[in-house]
Amino acid sequence: GDLAMMEKILGPVPDKLIRRSKTKFYAHGTLIWDENSAAGKYVKDNCRDLLKYKASDVDDHNLLFDLIQKMLMYDPSERITLRESLLHPFFDKIPPHFRVDLHR
Repeated sequence: GDLAMMEKILGPVPDKLIRRSKTKFYAHGTLIWDENSAAGKYVKDNCRDLLKYKASDVDDHNLLFDLIQKMLMYDPSERITLRESLLHPFFDKIPPHFRVDLHR
């Protein structure tokens, strides 16, 4: 169920990660899960693409969802670091005296 939720919200797991994972979860690059099980029905009824949760197209929402997507990348090597996250433009409106000091 968890992998199905992730795929429904974040999109398919990249092939290179599938190749490194347990084959019992995938067949021919496709996640194996029972859509008719209780977990499958939950995923189908309650999970949707991450961007469909975005309430509007204003800059703040776009920046927030850009940051979230970068934080939730499947591949850790592609995921934004904590330092990069704190420097993301989403936080630019926060006055400097309220920001985390990255030079400590």
